[in-house]
Amino acid sequence: MHDIRAIRDNPDAYAAALSRRPSVDGESEVKKILELDAEVRKATHARETAEASRNSLSKQIGQAKAKGDSNLFEELKVA
Repeated sequence: MHDIRAIRDNPDAYAAALSRRPSVDGESEVKKILELDAEVRKATHARETAEASRNSLSKQIGQAKAKGDSNLFEELKVA
């Protein structure tokens, strides 16, 4: 297993090391790795943002319910 942070920090060294293997283009492999890493990081960020939004809405629903504000409770519950 390779450390993705090491690849991000020093892609040229990693590409050079991969290029020593027979029939491996180190630069293109590192480029693919970094592209996939960017996709994973983007998806992770989107998931975390969605979870934070859900948690915030859930907290607001709980507060509306505790205050007895049924109109706000129903409005938030539908959202």
